[in-house]
Amino acid sequence: MAQMLLTFLTRVKPDKLDELRGFLDNDIAANLLENPYLPFPSLTRLHFASLFLDEGNTYGSYLVFENNFDGPLEDYLAELYAQAAPGLHRIYSCCLDYTAAGGADREVILAYLRKHIVRPNAYHIGNVGRSVERTLREGGLRDRLESFLDDFVRTEPSGQQPGFIRQKVQDCIRDEPAFAWVAQAEPRQTRLEWIKPRLKLSILAVAAFLLLPILLVPLIIWAVVLRYKEKRDPVPDKFDDIVRRVGGLVEREDRTHIVQNHLAHMTVVKPGLFRRWTLRLVLWLVNFVARTSDKGKLTGIPSIHYAHWSLIDNGRRLLFVSNFDGSWENYLDDFIDKASYGLTGIWSNTQHFPRTFLLFGKGADDGNRFKAWARDKQVYTNVWYCAYPSLTVETIDNNSEIREQLFTEADESATRKWLWRF
Repeated sequence: MAQMLLTFLTRVKPDKLDELRGFLDNDIAANLLENPYLPFPSLTRLHFASLFLDEGNTYGSYLVFENNFDGPLEDYLAELYAQAAPGLHRIYSCCLDYTAAGGADREVILAYLRKHIVRPNAYHIGNVGRSVERTLREGGLRDRLESFLDDFVRTEPSGQQPGFIRQKVQDCIRDEPAFAWVAQAEPRQTRLEWIKPRLKLSILAVAAFLLLPILLVPLIIWAVVLRYKEKRDPVPDKFDDIVRRVGGLVEREDRTHIVQNHLAHMTVVKPGLFRRWTLRLVLWLVNFVARTSDKGKLTGIPSIHYAHWSLIDNGRRLLFVSNFDGSWENYLDDFIDKASYGLTGIWSNTQHFPRTFLLFGKGADDGNRFKAWARDKQVYTNVWYCAYPSLTVETIDNNSEIREQLFTEADESATRKWLWRF
């Protein structure tokens, strides 16, 4: 099933900022799974969601409502309204240009949400083609099989052959009607969905090669201008505000006690059309490459469920939102070790980023400065929800492999490899 990533971005009324912050923190986040305003568990298509406030003087205060969900937008909007109309009304009553008289004003509320959609310029999905329903079902299947295997080990003689154990596992599932769905293992992607992004990337590579003689002079001019600007970009020695802000950020990251974390990041694009259009081009290229990343990894990083970059404020600011496994420190270390070139190519076009060389060089390689910059640009997440808080990207992929290979033909080597998945 296709997945969609987007945000609803709205300006907050200045006199309603404190009220909205209190509502998000005290009425929704403090009772995340049972609050009546945004009953997240009732949204059957929703993987991850977050709401956070970007409070600033230059651009005003914004509310960002992130949504990562299954299927078409209109189907999701219909479910969101059906389950959360009163909460949506209360939230957006604090925002500019909202005209609904109450939660019952369905078309006005949905029109307001559609008007304020921001679609990403580049995005990554860790577990492509796995709906919320499939993810939860396959997690339940693995739990059932692990329980069966635990009982098998306790009751059966040791030294059983892998093929015999696998046969018993298959019989267990066949005998339980609740798992009838397991045998019909739908593909994660259709053949067309798999081929299309790779074909586009190949066409782009061929076109770039053929046009290289024509593009060579413009590229040299671009590189000279870029290098001139890089040498003069102001890079602060330190971020004075970090110590004050980090405490609240760490508290938010640590209080969930689950395997995942959330990162919201707001940066200002360096002034001038040159940087703005360079950033647009880099995001366009990153999105091309990310569409071929369907094995749970983005440039070698195995921990990202969803990540997306969106240009806002007419391209003057860059919003980055990510749902990932593990700690903030490990996530940033993965950025530095495995994806520094790509991330430097994106964020080198934003203010205060560590010194770079020809767009992709240095930058994030300066680990301490990069982490300080990342903390300085991080936005506190007021509300954050995940439909499967105990599952990592790798676990979800592993659960899919267990289900997809359960009834396939397998020799002894493949059977042993399959059993090691438990």
